[in-house]
Amino acid sequence: MLTKNFTIKLLSLILAFLLWLYVMGEENPEIPYEISNVPVKLVNVDTLEKKGLTLLEEKGYTVNVKVRGRRSDVLNIAAQNISAYADLSRVTSKGINVIPVRIEGLPKNVSLVSVIPPEIKVDVDTIAKIQMPVTVKIVGNVMDGYAMQPAVPTPGEVMVVGPESKVNLVKNVIAQVNVSYKKEDIKISVPAVAVDREGKEIKGVTVTPNLVEVYIPVNKSIRVPVTPKIFGKPQEGYVVASVNVLPEYVYITGDEDVLNTIKSISTKQIDITGLTGPVTETVPFDLPDGVKLVKSDITAKVYIDIQKLATKDVTITNVEVKGAEGKSVTVQNPEVVVTISGPESVVAGATSTDFTAYVDASNLSPGNYTLTVNVNTKLNVNIIKIRPEKVSVTIQ
Repeated sequence: MLTKNFTIKLLSLILAFLLWLYVMGEENPEIPYEISNVPVKLVNVDTLEKKGLTLLEEKGYTVNVKVRGRRSDVLNIAAQNISAYADLSRVTSKGINVIPVRIEGLPKNVSLVSVIPPEIKVDVDTIAKIQMPVTVKIVGNVMDGYAMQPAVPTPGEVMVVGPESKVNLVKNVIAQVNVSYKKEDIKISVPAVAVDREGKEIKGVTVTPNLVEVYIPVNKSIRVPVTPKIFGKPQEGYVVASVNVLPEYVYITGDEDVLNTIKSISTKQIDITGLTGPVTETVPFDLPDGVKLVKSDITAKVYIDIQKLATKDVTITNVEVKGAEGKSVTVQNPEVVVTISGPESVVAGATSTDFTAYVDASNLSPGNYTLTVNVNTKLNVNIIKIRPEKVSVTIQ
């Protein structure tokens, strides 16, 4: 009787288990399942640097993971619940390296079917470094009436480190400073950026230090004329006809107290001793201590025209009387002859209209006077003789 009951119970247990298996198979079957876009973590990246290598580009990798298990188990798996990784410790050379992807974190009752793709390709390059000077790039303009002195970056050089192929593209390291409307000294920390020959930033390299301090002195600026400085004399029988200089004006900057004393800027001296013809000289400016040029060449071009000395008589048919306003004035024989000397071309072209002859009758009472004749001209000539030197004047 006891044996019969045991047998019945055992059969019931087996039937119950089979029924459970049937129900589970129908209600919670084993199914394949795919988890998409599982991020791949790169591990042991630090081992590359010890081998003189580095990743050319650190981009994000993802894979699709196919698994198999009970519906209730696999449907609860998300991309963030499992780990996909690629071990870079075995990478030993630059170029494209194929690294298998490993999966961890699957539930015990879920099996891995496949990983798509099963490996990733990483581009590895040799580590390169180069010491480069920092160039300050100015953006904008300081306030009108002010000027900048050369910018000083600290440090003046930085180290650029990264993949060799990218470091080779670096042609400059730029520290950009906006100076718009500034009128005081500028002191600012700005990023140091590695750029190519077109001025575009090179991504994927490291600049050390990545910040530089830039100091830019800003001073008052003024516009002054340029005065050529000439010494010596041409050969006898020759004379300086004209002197021209380019630029005619320059902007200078410096301490305000010094600028307030400056009316013009001279060039360095030009010796014309013994010359008999035109000469063109390029000479530096003779700047006072503490004064600098603003946006100008450091030299001036001076044109000196030297011509033969010539003489000529010019007849003036009218003698003016100055200082006799409101009075009746008569000049006896109001014609004078002026002997002039100067550059040949100037003398040859001189006419009576280039000269003014006059006498000064200021503060004179009515009467007859003999007054000295004066002659004015804007020409580059010397008045050698005036004939007659005096004329008779009647004031009524």
